Amino acid sequence: MLTNCESYLQHFTKQTPHLSISRIEIFVIPAIAVDSAGHRICLRLTSNQGFGWSELFASDTEADIDLERWSDLLQSFIGSIPLPPLNQYHYDKTDQDGRAFDLFVSAVNHTLAQSAESASYGSNHEESVLRQRSVSYMSLD
Repeated sequence: MLTNCESYLQHFTKQTPHLSISRIEIFVIPAIAVDSAGHRICLRLTSNQGFGWSELFASDTEADIDLERWSDLLQSFIGSIPLPPLNQYHYDKTDQDGRAFDLFVSAVNHTLAQSAESASYGSNHEESVLRQRSVSYMSLD
């Protein structure tokens, strides 16, 4: 019986779609709008299927974003990740770790929703602009 479970697990692992992530970047950019006191936090994902982007807004009244904590959480996703289990995670989108994970999942979904050719076209220009405007930057390889 155990052998049957083992062969099923191997078959499932081979059939499960994976995304190979080589880099995750976080850009913290001051909000541009006059009535917006806070920062845009942008996540850029580099994978074997192209780039993915996501962002959220953090107001100045919120606690500071702890990029070291986010780094520890997001570092675990560098490499090959199975895609269906991403939908299985349960997290609080309002806490620090939940917000980081939500950014990551949104970037993965963005990557999968577009083709690699269309993703790479404008991404270099966009990355350059984000780096120029960033007050904080984090890159995980």
